[in-house]
Amino acid sequence: MKWTVGTLLKRATEILKERGIKSARLDAELLLTFSLGFKDRVKLYTEFDRPLEESEVERYRQLLKRRAKGEPVAYIIGEKEFFGFKFNVKRGVLIPRPETEILVEAVFDAIKERDNLKIVDVGTGSGCIILSLCKLLKKENEYIGTDISSTAISVAKLNKEMLGCQCVKFIKTNLLDGIESPIDVIISNPPYVPFGDKRLERDVLKFEPAIALFGGKDGLQVIRRLIKEAEKKLTENGLIALEIGAGQHGEVEKLLEEEGFKDITFFKDLAGIERIVLARKE
Repeated sequence: MKWTVGTLLKRATEILKERGIKSARLDAELLLTFSLGFKDRVKLYTEFDRPLEESEVERYRQLLKRRAKGEPVAYIIGEKEFFGFKFNVKRGVLIPRPETEILVEAVFDAIKERDNLKIVDVGTGSGCIILSLCKLLKKENEYIGTDISSTAISVAKLNKEMLGCQCVKFIKTNLLDGIESPIDVIISNPPYVPFGDKRLERDVLKFEPAIALFGGKDGLQVIRRLIKEAEKKLTENGLIALEIGAGQHGEVEKLLEEEGFKDITFFKDLAGIERIVLARKE
């Protein structure tokens, strides 16, 4: 059979659907776009009837096999879009998610009129949060990303070069250890999934780093420590911004109040879950 872009895309979508992959069509398109070296998915449709060489089909088949086994598309193609920017990702680094864009947007709105701030992104991963803020704010600030993972730091530094954010520093450390105070803004998408949480998709559990996902028995182990450290290192009226898990907002609000934070505000994600919290130091 002589495959065309259109017929191969159709068959790939069917295969992924058979494997129970919800985003079968999108994944098939993203992989074929990458496999053929196209700039974007639109070109698939402008060349829908183009016959494919056997080498092109085979290259795509190998990528499709990996996706059919559950490997995330972002790891296969080595990148993920976040807030309109492309970020390198690889195994060992958490894949950026749409929910985290709400965190970036909330912080941007809170500080966009200010400058000369010291902003620290804790558990930076790919660097998507701090680098997006750097690109969006376009102001003289001190930007720092911390992570305990050497793999994450190396990927974040690669993204820093790719996006031209030379003012951002990435430091391998645990939370805020070694980061000098005072800090104006602490932002984090910390591990907040409770051990044994069965709501996580199989692909996430199998492929993404556990250290970036799990936050102890109740999911709040890292958040507790970070809130305590933030209270000590933030400036007066300094801002803390966190992404949290479903159903954790009540306990997180209590933790913030116990440390004397004020103006505690929650933001919901598209599923209506209170996903982001902002608070200021008393």
